[in-house]
Amino acid sequence: MIKRNPKKNINWYLLQTKYNQEKRAAEELGRQNITVFLPFYRCEKIIRGKRVAREEPLFKRYIFALLDIEVTNWTSVRSTRGISNVVSFGGGPAIVDESIVKNLKNEDLSLKESYFKSGEKIRVIKGSLNGLSAIFQNEDGASRSYILLDFMRQNQLISIENQLIEKF
Repeated sequence: MIKRNPKKNINWYLLQTKYNQEKRAAEELGRQNITVFLPFYRCEKIIRGKRVAREEPLFKRYIFALLDIEVTNWTSVRSTRGISNVVSFGGGPAIVDESIVKNLKNEDLSLKESYFKSGEKIRVIKGSLNGLSAIFQNEDGASRSYILLDFMRQNQLISIENQLIEKF
């Protein structure tokens, strides 16, 4: 991880942010004319029973900053809103190899899969079917899903609210 760029004193460094303040820290550093890289990935979560696609930081509480070790005012960087610390090893800031940042920039971090996968075993956690296990079939809009339930020795395909089911 520690690999100094021999051509210049400008390298990528890793900065730790305060909880949930990655975007704020990146904006504040940008105002100081510091180049930052904050990789995001798209994911799907169930929030209040609805399936929501969101973008979240790939590395929670961390951002990359391109800094010149000779010119950078480290006190200013550390005291930037949203920054909690500069990641250091051996008494100095840790240099991130440029190839790591380059590879992350080229990586496709888009949403690839649904929260529930077809054929996945799930469990009903609320309602009249509480405690029963079923097989997830597919989505039925943003807040409902179809499940296959073995009920009275017959498979029943039913539509159920997402807030009533969870992964087994």
